[in-house]
Amino acid sequence: MSFLKPNKPADESARQAAVDRYGVASKKSRSADGIVAEAAQLFDAKFGIATIIDRERMVVAARYRSDLEEVDRAISFCGHAILNPHNVMVIFNASIDRRFAGNPLVRGSPNIAFYVGAPLIAPCGTVLGALCAIDNLPRAQLLPQARSKLQALAGRVTTELLN
Repeated sequence: MSFLKPNKPADESARQAAVDRYGVASKKSRSADGIVAEAAQLFDAKFGIATIIDRERMVVAARYRSDLEEVDRAISFCGHAILNPHNVMVIFNASIDRRFAGNPLVRGSPNIAFYVGAPLIAPCGTVLGALCAIDNLPRAQLLPQARSKLQALAGRVTTELLN
């Protein structure tokens, strides 16, 4: 079973320059942990993470009930989420989604079934990473206002990471 690696955004060099300029790839934010918890609770998800997409890895900057530190960018869900900066990416059941069904994060620990992620957008308009809620159980739908609430929480996480 296979999976699709995320493409790099068209503005990848500018995006990576912003990640480097803000110094967020090595930053951990305890103050953002509470916001990540709000995101997970919004979707009744097992855990949540705020990530920074660096050159070849996805780094966890804030977390809720997760011990994940980083993963290879090639298998990251957030690598896909940053490709559409104005949209929330929702995967209701990763095990049947052709992009993710064979992904090691689906077939093994942490056994992702449900994923929802909103881009973390810097003041310059560049996407740094994503705020996401993740669960081992698939979902069938989202409440209509949940996407906009997650985007608002992502804005708050970005503010915390840049301060």
